[in-house]
Amino acid sequence: MEKQGVRGPKPSFLVGNLFDMASLLDKTTSSDMPYLTHDIVSRLLPHYILWSKLYGERFIFWWGVEPRMCISETEMIKELLSSKNSLVYGKSAFQKQGSKHFIGKGLLMANGDEWFHQRHIVAPAFQADKLKRHVGYMIECTNRTIQALHGAAKAGEEDVEICGYLCRLTADIISRTEFDSCYEKGKQIFELLTSLQLLSSKASRHLWFPGSRCRLETRGICYTPPIGTP
Repeated sequence: MEKQGVRGPKPSFLVGNLFDMASLLDKTTSSDMPYLTHDIVSRLLPHYILWSKLYGERFIFWWGVEPRMCISETEMIKELLSSKNSLVYGKSAFQKQGSKHFIGKGLLMANGDEWFHQRHIVAPAFQADKLKRHVGYMIECTNRTIQALHGAAKAGEEDVEICGYLCRLTADIISRTEFDSCYEKGKQIFELLTSLQLLSSKASRHLWFPGSRCRLETRGICYTPPIGTP
């Protein structure tokens, strides 16, 4: 890669650039955001911003002993994600290892022929015509969430944590449209999934050395999206 002009930050032995990433994240999240904005990449993924400025739109960094290439060129991303390359790219061994106890070997972690086969199986559930039949229910759920937020505001709450409202909305829509049940019936399942998610997130914060009981904790660089996040 270096002969082709693709460079990146110098990795450390065994840990790669994990500590560099953790240090950058500690700096950007050490204080509250000065104002609300959707542009939070520089706050949550500061290493991408810094290294792309230093090494260009294509650079390599190391996640432990695994090299990863970052690409920000739109046309190249389109080419890589096209169907002709669907059997070439995939999830790395580290990604699959860190999430296997949470999402198993399903579509999100499958590679090659296995990914193609699973995608073919689940595709009918996400066809446009089928999803259109649930639009009314999606609107109903969204209106209930908006009314609940208005109620919280009228009750005089100065700070409203909307994460719980949005998780409930997402869970309700998914459980109804894909599993034909309401959120209340699936509430216990989603709570258990959330607990499992937190445990998996804690487990993935450690870098394990093969053949050894030693581990390094990479605190501050692990992020697991909420249940239902695309």
